Amino acid sequence: GGIKYTSHHITSPLANINRTCQTCHRQSEETLRQNVYERQEKVFDIRNRVEKELARAHIEAKFAWEKGATEKEMEPILAALRKGQWRWDYAVASHGASFHAPQEVTRLLGVALNYAQTARIDIARVLARHGYSNEVPMPDISTKEKAQSYIGLDMKKLNAQKKDFLDNVVPQWVETAKKNGRFITKEL
Repeated sequence: GGIKYTSHHITSPLANINRTCQTCHRQSEETLRQNVYERQEKVFDIRNRVEKELARAHIEAKFAWEKGATEKEMEPILAALRKGQWRWDYAVASHGASFHAPQEVTRLLGVALNYAQTARIDIARVLARHGYSNEVPMPDISTKEKAQSYIGLDMKKLNAQKKDFLDNVVPQWVETAKKNGRFITKEL
């Protein structure tokens, strides 16, 4: 019936709970805020575990290739990695999913974790068949910068490209939006 239930012209729904969450939910602001934080924390815990397992599996797969793994040996491993990666990506792509659908996001991440662990077990078997039974050496990817360096990202170049985009492309978009009456600068 033309009723506006929420506003999307905000940084976070938690900044204006009375105009976002409480248009449908009748709990207090503090209860709603705590619900969000509690659900997000649970999802983040498993998400972080999945990310570590997927990263290890990818590094171990590369190591298996280097030790002589064949296409046939790697086929089920690559399929498991792909399935785990897809589920991780789908689960974390939505910022609001950990609040609005925490059970589904947790289920997806659980499945992703299973695929990552299956891949790792299969990689260990492949490595054993190729005479390698030690733990695969892991690079230090404990920080974003170290991980970026490990995978070969040229952050200087990428940051310069981002700055160019923000300085040159975004202002053009803003101007076009203003001309078309679609640029909103304040909360309605």
